[in-house]
Amino acid sequence: MSKLIINRIFKPSVCKNFLRHANVRLFSSATHTSTKVNQPFSSKPAFPFLLIDYILNNPNSSSDGRVTTNVYGNEKEVLIKDKDLKEEVCDAMTVGFSRDGLRVELCGNHGDVCSPTIFYKPTDPEIEDLTVDLPPLPTGSQIQSLVMSSLPKRDKNWVVVVKLLGSQLSMCRPFGSRKWINIQTKPQNINPSSSIMFSKKEKKFYVPTPGGNILCYLDPHSEDDDLIDFVELEFDDLPKSVFQELADVSTCSRTDHLVESPTGQLFLVKWYGEDLEDIDNTTLYNVTKKFMVFKEGEKPSCVYTKKMIYTEDIGDLCIFVGHSEAFCVPASSSPGLKPNCIYFVGYNFGVYDLTTKTCTMFLTKDDNPLRKLEFPYWPPPASFPVLAPN
Repeated sequence: MSKLIINRIFKPSVCKNFLRHANVRLFSSATHTSTKVNQPFSSKPAFPFLLIDYILNNPNSSSDGRVTTNVYGNEKEVLIKDKDLKEEVCDAMTVGFSRDGLRVELCGNHGDVCSPTIFYKPTDPEIEDLTVDLPPLPTGSQIQSLVMSSLPKRDKNWVVVVKLLGSQLSMCRPFGSRKWINIQTKPQNINPSSSIMFSKKEKKFYVPTPGGNILCYLDPHSEDDDLIDFVELEFDDLPKSVFQELADVSTCSRTDHLVESPTGQLFLVKWYGEDLEDIDNTTLYNVTKKFMVFKEGEKPSCVYTKKMIYTEDIGDLCIFVGHSEAFCVPASSSPGLKPNCIYFVGYNFGVYDLTTKTCTMFLTKDDNPLRKLEFPYWPPPASFPVLAPN
């Protein structure tokens, strides 16, 4: 039986040497390796992005040469030569944020997913712990995204939607019918590589179509709960300065990810990547080339249309994209985060600065991209307190 727990706690065993000059106090906890269901969560805060921030700002400062950097125009490559440091960076980028008391496990035999299990251990001692075993999925199912309409609650309104590898959507009401409802979709309706998201403001699940100009949406409280509807996206004219950038990525692959800010602002993130061969010309890697972001504009007259405006400024926000649901948090919510940036993981790890349009990627000692493809990439977000000074 294999289990994947999304509340792993970052352990800064390696990064202490990198952060020894920083005027901050780190809090650490041992990484959760036990598969016991009733294992308590650590109450100690951890700040994994301090390591990422330090490497981004001081990539060549290590006296032992474990990190070096190369810059090619607006592309930056950070080479991590130390295996242990590579694991720390990978953990920091994939742990990211975790909502207090929430974790998901995927249980199966020989890699076949049998049933997702959601564990909820609230920080409020007056709220009881909750474990929800979702119904089994078909043998061999591979979850790409798992999205919840809210934190687990003991009522019929809590909805879970999974996007399986490809274009299949399935919905479950854990405290209702307790069965997976296969949503009636067609392969051409849903981008197989884009993630599904839940809009807290609009109370709907959204996933982009392959062309990125239409959104499929699912109303969890509709009587026709096995059907999807569509919203058309109307894009404002792009600035002339962006035309050449679009020409540069015309041969790139693209995935679209919808994300909602804590204030309800909707963003569409277009993620461009290109295929490159490894140094031995034996393997192809899809590496990140560029991001473009569009924000929702004024509400149009038609409810089945959204107006989207190109932007290079999302303010204090950071956007996180990967295999699981994309999310957005204020940079000020956690030490080490840089505002107006996109953190990405999957086929490659890195940070894209919307202000400078600089793409920084992390590479391993063999010059191949740091990568991790398991579900989930990003746990749900939460705010951390400010670090205490020494």
